[in-house]
Amino acid sequence: MIARGNFQRYFTIAALSAATLGLAACGSSQAASDVTVKVGYFPLVHTSTAVHAEKNGLFAAEDLEVELVQTQGGAAAIPNLVSGGVDVTYANYTSALLAVKQGLPVRFISGNDVGAADHGIFVAKDSGITGIEDLAGKTFAVNNLQNIGSVAVYALLEDAGLDSSAVDLIEMPYPDMQAALERGAVDAIWQVEPFQASAEAAGFVKISNLFTGPVDGMPVAGWLTTEQFLQENPDAVEGFRKAIAVSAEELQDNRPRLVELVPTFTKVPAEVVEQIEMPSFQGNLDGDQLQKTADLMHKYKIIDTTLDTRPLLAD
Repeated sequence: MIARGNFQRYFTIAALSAATLGLAACGSSQAASDVTVKVGYFPLVHTSTAVHAEKNGLFAAEDLEVELVQTQGGAAAIPNLVSGGVDVTYANYTSALLAVKQGLPVRFISGNDVGAADHGIFVAKDSGITGIEDLAGKTFAVNNLQNIGSVAVYALLEDAGLDSSAVDLIEMPYPDMQAALERGAVDAIWQVEPFQASAEAAGFVKISNLFTGPVDGMPVAGWLTTEQFLQENPDAVEGFRKAIAVSAEELQDNRPRLVELVPTFTKVPAEVVEQIEMPSFQGNLDGDQLQKTADLMHKYKIIDTTLDTRPLLAD
């Protein structure tokens, strides 16, 4: 995960790379079958949509040749996209919108997952913290200070009658959070599956879902491409979008398929997948919810000006 101080540097490097590679649209287009689409995905339960689409022939049904490429997650995925490492990538929307504000030619193809019970806020059993209102003056670990988790925390605090600055957010990788909570280095942590299942097994207490109340159903992450690839390969983009939508529908509430599939491309064993809170898969991206995300980012000063997300959506 990229630390806050390095976030802009990553995007600046990517912007220079984009200029060097001439990422301005060329105006030509190709049929879906004429191009192999390199799809970047971080190995998570949530990216099962792409793996399932490949293994079950959903991409092939759209006359689409796809090469799946495991990549780094978070903000690092987007520089890899704009520098040509992949044609399409999975990334969280906050990182993507920050990239747009940096001038990068990122476009949104489709949704993938929305915030649900698979994201939780955990505290120690004897902490005395029983609700969001008890977090005032506490330290809270998130995996990045400028992503969707921070936006959700601020919104929940405000909904509980607290100022968004009432909690001290601390950046920390997911795998390190439970140990930090155990030793008292932080008071609360954000855990997404499969880390949530591990936190529950360790006896930590879930006081709330992260995406609830004012941020219920907020889109968390989805599939992005560049303006150039979108203009040059509209049929491939449309085929990808259709395949992901079908895959998301087939995987929704389908635990047996995830138990079978996830261990083949992640380090998460089947017995853990059997215990996790199921993701909420949604292949269609809700434009109104994406705009709400951008508006909250501006409200909480993650971006310094308003951002109209409508031009960023692939038709």
